[in-house]
Amino acid sequence: MPESTYQRLTRPSSGFAVAVFTRSSLWLGKDHLLCLDAASYSETYKRFFFRDIQSISIQMTMRRVYWNWFLGIPTAVFLLAGVPYFAFGTRKSTGELIAVSIITAAFLIPLVVNNLLGPTCSCRIKTAVQSEELRSLRRLRKTEKVIGRLRPLIAASQGTLAPEEIAAHLRAAGVSEEPPPAEPAPPGPGDLDVPPVIAQ
Repeated sequence: MPESTYQRLTRPSSGFAVAVFTRSSLWLGKDHLLCLDAASYSETYKRFFFRDIQSISIQMTMRRVYWNWFLGIPTAVFLLAGVPYFAFGTRKSTGELIAVSIITAAFLIPLVVNNLLGPTCSCRIKTAVQSEELRSLRRLRKTEKVIGRLRPLIAASQGTLAPEEIAAHLRAAGVSEEPPPAEPAPPGPGDLDVPPVIAQ
């Protein structure tokens, strides 16, 4: 892909689609957003033109919590297994110490990175003909940054609707253009139609 034509918005993010290992990334074109899904020896390109985008929605997920449990439990187990090497001075071979340290780091480092990347989410983009999940947007911080960059481009491409266009959309949706009748205001003390109050 010529990077002179497109600007990379996200690095390839791994995931599973139809039981096949895939990598997904987003690229910014002149008038559209390009989603690239690479699986094995094939690549799939999907273009979303700014003028056709109706919405981009974000939904928070529990993916980070699940990964914390998946990585945290083995990390705790191997940390506890390594306590005798450091706290009680148990004589063990250097090979065993290195093995425990490597295995612990293999779980601990991803656990730290998972939390540093922040909350997880899923992001969907919708047009008139399709709704697609953007699999490379899995973290809230990155997703908000990308959407913030796309928002002015979408607004510039779609423009602002004129009052006549708004009225046409309302008629097509079956919504009445006339405002509902206003409720009459309660009578005030100075109104002539209010009967006088007789003091006893």
